[in-house]
Amino acid sequence: SLSALLLFVAATFTTVLSASLTLTIPPSNLLPNPNTLPAGTHATLTSLPSPKDREDANSHVPHPLTAPLTRSASFVFRNLKATKPESYLLDIRSAEYVFAPYRVDISADGTVLGVWETYRGNPWDNRGPEKFVVDAATGNGAKALEVTVEAKVLARRGFYEERARFSPLSLFKNPMILLALVALGFTFGMPKLMENMDPEMRAEFEKQSRSSPISGATRNAMAGGGGPGNFDLAGWMAG
Repeated sequence: SLSALLLFVAATFTTVLSASLTLTIPPSNLLPNPNTLPAGTHATLTSLPSPKDREDANSHVPHPLTAPLTRSASFVFRNLKATKPESYLLDIRSAEYVFAPYRVDISADGTVLGVWETYRGNPWDNRGPEKFVVDAATGNGAKALEVTVEAKVLARRGFYEERARFSPLSLFKNPMILLALVALGFTFGMPKLMENMDPEMRAEFEKQSRSSPISGATRNAMAGGGGPGNFDLAGWMAG
């Protein structure tokens, strides 16, 4: 019948006007080969509830649109229909990499108005760098039906902490090791210094060492005897 034909033409016309959004993943330093992404990687478009829907507890919460990963390392959202202007959060969910989220605005007729990079934890109106914006002056409405945006890889997920490797240089950062090395240097270096010392200076040094109260007390202690009775250690240390 004529009515059925009109409905078919209207449905076909609506399908033709429905916009499609393609998200590609270009090679980068963090992800040199996008084709190595796991098959479970997918992209989602989630609409934000209006203030009226937030107040109404019985309001219908729409399910997010999902696009799987294609062989060309891209995500394609087809037939983006909307009964009213909608704002979506575009997010790529991957088990190995973190991607930047985007804000996608779609008009009531299904065309993409703009795509901007957004930031988590910030107000929704805080838009980042734009990826695509419809310019009414140039009339690129036809281009808005097939929009292609490049995704941005932020970081690679790390689930395991690498164990620190052993380094010989780390031993020299230990204060106890440094003190032991200094003491070892004095032990083996002092005899060499005494051998290379001038004979007169060496004799004077030995004479002062024998006459020193500390040296005498040390020798008596090593010999098992007591210290000299007329030696006042506190007075000597006080000068």
